[in-house]
Amino acid sequence: MKPIKILPNQISKNKKLTKNNTYIVLGEVQVNKKVKITIEDQTTILLINGFFEKSCIKRSALIFNQGSKLKAKRVYFQAADKNFKPVKLANNGGIWFIGNYADASKDGISIKINRKKPLSYFSADFISTNYLGCTDQHENNETNLNGCITDDIDGFSVLGVGPSEWSIKTIKSHNSADDGIDFTNSHVRIMRLEIKNPTEDAINISSSRVEIHQSLNIEVIQTKVKDRDLFDLETDDGASYLELHQDCKVKILGVFGDELVLSSKEMPVPNTKADNEEVYSFSGKLKQAALIYSINED
Repeated sequence: MKPIKILPNQISKNKKLTKNNTYIVLGEVQVNKKVKITIEDQTTILLINGFFEKSCIKRSALIFNQGSKLKAKRVYFQAADKNFKPVKLANNGGIWFIGNYADASKDGISIKINRKKPLSYFSADFISTNYLGCTDQHENNETNLNGCITDDIDGFSVLGVGPSEWSIKTIKSHNSADDGIDFTNSHVRIMRLEIKNPTEDAINISSSRVEIHQSLNIEVIQTKVKDRDLFDLETDDGASYLELHQDCKVKILGVFGDELVLSSKEMPVPNTKADNEEVYSFSGKLKQAALIYSINED
């Protein structure tokens, strides 16, 4: 068994994480501005499940703050119990990447751009997340007097991140407790994205532009739970776009999403009526780029 290392709640100096250790996120761990985290190839980080009073989102979460940096190869994030054992249960705050590209707010965390402060920079070859986030079915999931949320939380959150701040090539998000991945007021490019078995929607895009260059693989198998979509595009601060580039390999299965527009010469026209539960399926390599977008619907 690898040695256990508990990460400090405030990381204020550059730090290297190695594959010879298993790292623990116990409560809220914040990577401060101007701090660089280097993660060795095939390192594992465990997020401890449960309620943590001192955390603003009341759960264990790893938050890369505005102006912080990540340099990683392959890194694996997994939920764990209080005995530091990996578990197949999501009851944590997930991982957060916060940039200096646009104002953004989500789940009680708000940021303002400040050009006098450094940009963030997040670089990784591969990030895998398993059983991250929190459903609204757990105890203590209420909004407190300070406005900190303890409602359902996405497994992977990107807030106010711009293209010059982002170089995370491949993301796998499996078994997220809410949306598989959430982009808020951001513009990022991803080579490969895979999302399977989220509790809610696969991809939530809020006033953001997300580019997928090489492959998109999403599987949202129908259950008794309704309103679980492949795509949820929100427009609170402007339009949302998901760009699928030419030669992108696309494999998607699930309900497409409400009130969206698909522009593609190859993908079949989806049913996007409100409250639709019709399964949409497509598998193939795009000969021409495709665009999924919402301009004024939410």
